[in-house]
Amino acid sequence: MLEANIRDNQELSQLIQQANSKREAIALVQEGQPKAVLLSFAMFQHLIGISDRREQLSNEGFATMSHQLFTKSGYDSTDKIMELIQDVKQEISTEREQRLNDGEIKV
Repeated sequence: MLEANIRDNQELSQLIQQANSKREAIALVQEGQPKAVLLSFAMFQHLIGISDRREQLSNEGFATMSHQLFTKSGYDSTDKIMELIQDVKQEISTEREQRLNDGEIKV
C-alpha cells in the first residue's frame, strides 16, 4: 500500500486518479500516522461485497421483499404497519419540536 501526505487539492486529485487507475489502496498519512485509506469505488464495492451489477426490483418485487421484511419483524398486517408509521411520525414530530425548543433548529 502506498502512503501519501496531502498538501493541496491538486495532489489529492492526482491520488484519486492513481487509486482509480491502478486499483491500489493509498494510505493517507497525517503527522506520520496513517489516518485514512483512499481506494477506487470499484475496490470499495468489492471489499464490502457489492457487485457492479445492480439488481433492479420491479414494483412487485419491492412489495414482496418489503412484505417479507415487515412480517419477519413482527408487522404482519396492514394495521400493524400503519401503526408503526404513525409511531415513527410521532417520534419525528416530538424530536423536531424538542430541537426547536432547544434552539437547535430555526424556523
